[in-house]
Amino acid sequence: MKTEEIVRLTRKRVAALVKARQEQEDPDFFEGGERRENFRWPFPGAVELWPAGGDGRERWYATCRNLSMGGLGMVAEQPFEAGTQVEIACHFPEATFFGEAVVRHCTPVPDGFLVGVEFRFPS
Repeated sequence: MKTEEIVRLTRKRVAALVKARQEQEDPDFFEGGERRENFRWPFPGAVELWPAGGDGRERWYATCRNLSMGGLGMVAEQPFEAGTQVEIACHFPEATFFGEAVVRHCTPVPDGFLVGVEFRFPS
């Protein structure tokens, strides 16, 4: 991956990524009512997480399931406590995005834990 493909996680960049995928995906993919403020789109990709403010030695890995303008859903092997502040790198075919997020929920599922994080965009 070229260094210009590693970019800061911003609202504008997430919007461009979601818009590009909206043109490719079927919006009826999700059945039932959507309670979230931002619609989710299927977004497979690798996710790396570190404790916020850490030295980078402790690291966790997950698989992205979906992405929205406000955050993402992923499956991890280990649980995360709601409210945990993390640094995050999302590896998608288009680019790698890095930034900050906070864990909003963590639910056991057959293949690990479904974890939802909310992005913390720079001011």
